[in-house]
Amino acid sequence: MNESNPARAAARTAPGRLFYNGHFYTGPGYAASVLWAQGGRIRALGGPELLAAAPPELPRTDLGGGWVLPGFNDSHLHLLDVGRGLASVDLFGASGPADIAARCAAFVRAHAVPPGQAVYGNGWNQDLFAGPHALPTRADLDAVVPDHPLLLDRVCGHIMLCNTAALRAAGITSQTPDPPGGGIDRGPGGEPNGLLRDNAVALVRPLLPAETPAACAGRWRAALAHAAAHGLTSVQTCDVRSRDWPTVLAALEELDAQDALPLRLTLQCAMDTPEDLQALWDAGYRPGAHGKRWKIGPLKLFLDGSLGARTAWLRGGYADAPGAHGLCCLPMAEALALARKADAAGMQVVAHAIGDGAMEEMLDIIETLNAPRGGANPLRHGVVHCQVTAPGQWDRLAALGAGALVQPIFLDYDHTIVTARCGAALAGTSYAFGDAVRRGLPVSYGTDAPVESLDPLRNLYAAVTRRPLSGGAPWQPQQAVTRAQALFCYTQGSAWQEFAEAEKGRLAPGFLADFTVLDRDYFTVPEADIPRLRVQATVTGGQVVYRA
Repeated sequence: MNESNPARAAARTAPGRLFYNGHFYTGPGYAASVLWAQGGRIRALGGPELLAAAPPELPRTDLGGGWVLPGFNDSHLHLLDVGRGLASVDLFGASGPADIAARCAAFVRAHAVPPGQAVYGNGWNQDLFAGPHALPTRADLDAVVPDHPLLLDRVCGHIMLCNTAALRAAGITSQTPDPPGGGIDRGPGGEPNGLLRDNAVALVRPLLPAETPAACAGRWRAALAHAAAHGLTSVQTCDVRSRDWPTVLAALEELDAQDALPLRLTLQCAMDTPEDLQALWDAGYRPGAHGKRWKIGPLKLFLDGSLGARTAWLRGGYADAPGAHGLCCLPMAEALALARKADAAGMQVVAHAIGDGAMEEMLDIIETLNAPRGGANPLRHGVVHCQVTAPGQWDRLAALGAGALVQPIFLDYDHTIVTARCGAALAGTSYAFGDAVRRGLPVSYGTDAPVESLDPLRNLYAAVTRRPLSGGAPWQPQQAVTRAQALFCYTQGSAWQEFAEAEKGRLAPGFLADFTVLDRDYFTVPEADIPRLRVQATVTGGQVVYRA
């Protein structure tokens, strides 16, 4: 799994490549127009003098006057699921239940799916339906697609819509109990209505055809190319899971052996039990295991659901659903047992926490793990999402020295529901990403793709303006950040989260030659144009991995 020393030595002695006619952001300002990459790293930055002094045989790439930023680093997404989504029923933007059913039927016809074979889709969101915003049910699907089990993820991934064929194939009836940390929605007579929440999704997921290593590799390739085209050079991706990690890692290692990874991947490992985590380690994937462009990263815990699905864990309950508190998907005792095992092995721990209940649970876990070290947090345990936060929780996060892996782009949709879901008081202390940056917390930016697009420029726009992509008034504008602060979170902040701040996130000699070339200057275009900037090229390790 480790890159050989002879290979590194050869790379260091190779001449490398000159990139010229660019505006290289060296922070602050664009102080260089030429970059010399050698051995995958930046050897020098300069101007015409560097171009003139470089060996004449050195390969050269003209950047066409593009504006060059350090490569974007998404601190939390599900990249393989992006690739899987590209090969599934696309339900993003569906206008209602009838549209969902029609898209599934069209997919079945276009791909000649045999009757009885399960079909997966994702991306629907009832809050964006053109008509009533009620959740769809199996009754909306059965007449259109009766013979193929349908497993259709809501955009958040925390509710799955199934038709009757799927429920029948999985053996889910009125007598099936709700699993711990999950829910089976039911109609007036107690019969399942087709909606499964969080841990209940595991009841139907085995219906999907087993993914072969070859198919998995193809989905990795599609997702990696998609990410490179958006200027990403690193991702911290949650794709190693208990249910299929041997196939996922075998496909990834094969691509790495073929030098077919255009990005660097840190793998967040969502293992369900201590035994699953041990099995991963026993197979050689211990903390620190790595290939040429991938490495094992943190243990990832899932503590609750999502706000849009009303499965995020709110201690005070939902303002628009009296009596509902969401779901605790991993009780404290189980979560702490997993976290202790990882921590004892030197493995970082991060957790999905959207509601203030899940946030409190993870803060307690980090505090417990760090107590024997006098409160120090050398493993940089952190919290993913940090969305709905009660007063004092950011203070605790700061005191613990924990990272906040946040997604400003969530505001594009969530600003329409957060006050209704949480009430004005709790909403007023939530999504406080600007305050976190200004007080010096280690904040990194991600997208949680495919929940949102993995496009970094949309994310930067949301962080800087706090406005929806369609425009309009900002939501909590006091939580906006400067363009420089947002870029820092997407580059140096994300590098810190994966212990790579000494070699990633800056354009400076000795750092990895990972950068993104834009068509215009991110720092001077009108705010409304930030999401309209275009990636002209993406360079990883001094290699052009995407060119428009």
